Amino acid sequence: MSSALVASPPRPGLVRRATALSILPANLIGAVVVYLYFTYVDPLGGGPTPGSGVTLLVFLATAGVLLWLNWFLGARWVRPIRHWRGRIIRQGVDPATVPAEIRRRVLNAALANAVLSLAAWTVAGVVYFLALRLLLGAPTFEAVRILLAIVLVGGPVTAALAFLVSEYHWRREIPLFFPDGQLERDGVLTLPIRMRLAVTFLLTSLLPVMLLILVDITVAEQVAGESALLWARLVRAQLFLVAATGVASTIMALLVARFINRPVQALRGGMARVAAGDFDAAVPVRSTDELGEMNQHFNRMVAELRQAARARELFGRFVPRAVAREALERGLQLGGEVVHATAVFVDLRGFTALTERMPAPEVVRILNAYYAAVERVCDREGGVITQFLGDGVVVVFGGPLRPVPDHAVRAVRAAVELERALAHADGLRLEAGIGICTGDMIAGNIRGRERVVYTIVGDAVNQAARLQVKTRDLGARILLTGSTRGACGDLPAGIRLRPCGQQPLRGFTAPVEVWAVEGELPA
Repeated sequence: MSSALVASPPRPGLVRRATALSILPANLIGAVVVYLYFTYVDPLGGGPTPGSGVTLLVFLATAGVLLWLNWFLGARWVRPIRHWRGRIIRQGVDPATVPAEIRRRVLNAALANAVLSLAAWTVAGVVYFLALRLLLGAPTFEAVRILLAIVLVGGPVTAALAFLVSEYHWRREIPLFFPDGQLERDGVLTLPIRMRLAVTFLLTSLLPVMLLILVDITVAEQVAGESALLWARLVRAQLFLVAATGVASTIMALLVARFINRPVQALRGGMARVAAGDFDAAVPVRSTDELGEMNQHFNRMVAELRQAARARELFGRFVPRAVAREALERGLQLGGEVVHATAVFVDLRGFTALTERMPAPEVVRILNAYYAAVERVCDREGGVITQFLGDGVVVVFGGPLRPVPDHAVRAVRAAVELERALAHADGLRLEAGIGICTGDMIAGNIRGRERVVYTIVGDAVNQAARLQVKTRDLGARILLTGSTRGACGDLPAGIRLRPCGQQPLRGFTAPVEVWAVEGELPA
């Protein structure tokens, strides 16, 4: 794993410690607010303020149940995560070895905090309801009012706050468990952006106004005479304002959510297409804000990726694909290395005569069919074409770009298969002379003044070149040296070798043992 992708663990600062415990302070603050409101602001629907310590004891018992439930369930949820977090930081454990269940817990932690808070508030509301009825003797209506306020108002608000603060914390922990950024989706509950905006709008805009109207209705039931009429008019006016502003606010909230969600979803779809290899993907730019700028940058990035892919494609057509891939992955490295491999020289027979009596387009068609056959057969057997020399092709089997242990057998098998392929190449009957030699050679990038070529050089390469010239003299289409015969071991079924004895090769003082390849591979 690349060290650049490994996320450093978050610093244990004050903010991180506070957000890590978000489920406790959020619930404690919510409990205190509810207690103060129903004890001093609106006690039992406007009745006398309880002055005894019984109310405080009831509150402490209820808050204790709420906080204990949150702490107990939250600790059980987070304990395995903390265990593996410590192993990653202190022992250097690979995050990829962390069990999938633990990694899913990390992604679900913020939502789990919210659900735990909501469940604890529901339990606390029931406990508080029973305490009001049995210990304080509160009327059933008032006890139900407080129960609904705790369960339907205090719980959701506290759960939302716990979720947001907890998510702030866990978003800093997630890269520690997913350093490659490949987050899991199976078994993970996600909250879409539109839902988050809708819940935030409901809790911050409509809920406070609805609570104010509830207070007005409670007060209106307890006043009489002219004051009751004034309160009734006030309630009607507020209801009208709530209805009007609620409709307008809902429309605006939906529009804002759409303005945010649409560009994000378009960008998400475009990125999925690019990840699948579609570099023609583009997203519409509909605004001048940050979202529009983000989509504009995405389109520019995709255009550059498309241009780079086009350059790689063209590069791969002018040089062998293995050479292009090596250059793109590792950069341009001049020089070579000595390898034990098998060189193959292929030369198209009668090509000079063909060029004299055929028009240029027909010559090009023949060369295209010839090159395509050589490339297809050699690539299937693991060979790398290093040069096209007019009607000649140089191929290496077992070189550093595609190392294979049985390179000699592969070269012989490719030569035999190439004979059959050329006999049916694009409706033509082509013949070639092929020389094969196994030995030490230098393979690498050689640079001229401005051009770099990948090539192979050495005695084995020269012997293969001389052998393909010797094919006419010995009445064979494929010749190989004794070194290749020794490296082959058992020949493929259907292939036979005919000894040609010691043969002199131009440029070499000592004769070379030569074998002619006969027979053919099974179809």
